[in-house]
Amino acid sequence: MDLIAKQMEPGLIQLVPNSVHAVFWLQTHFPKTEWDALLNCQAAFEDACMTTLVADARCAGLNVDWECTVRS
Repeated sequence: MDLIAKQMEPGLIQLVPNSVHAVFWLQTHFPKTEWDALLNCQAAFEDACMTTLVADARCAGLNVDWECTVRS
């Protein structure tokens, strides 16, 4: 698994890089000022943003562990 997405609370997902490929991918998608937060698992994203990030990561060949939750 390259990226792991963990539900922190409803609508907020923590992104955890789990491989060097994931780190490189994050560095190509976010400014250098955000890298420390991303690499230290301190970044969290809303559902809509996460959906886009996961789709892009998978298109880049990364394996992403993310279970979508459905709000009722």
